[in-house]
Amino acid sequence: MAENIKPICITSDKEFKKQGKTIFRLAKKQGLIAITNRLSLFIDGKPCRRWWFADKEKKVLISVEYGLIDQEAISFLTNKI
Repeated sequence: MAENIKPICITSDKEFKKQGKTIFRLAKKQGLIAITNRLSLFIDGKPCRRWWFADKEKKVLISVEYGLIDQEAISFLTNKI
């Protein structure tokens, strides 16, 4: 069942951290380990991180090798991609 969670428009550091917590929460709910590079990349003038996901039990990486930016990660976790 897909949740109706949308990426928030990042305008502050607080919102940036809130979006990261949302991604961690969604991953945990699905039995995944969320891995981030913990860096702020600026893509189109907005801060973004790269995210990878691994299966919690098997410890196998299941996401793309180059990583997903914040919005792609939320779409991946809510089964919209």
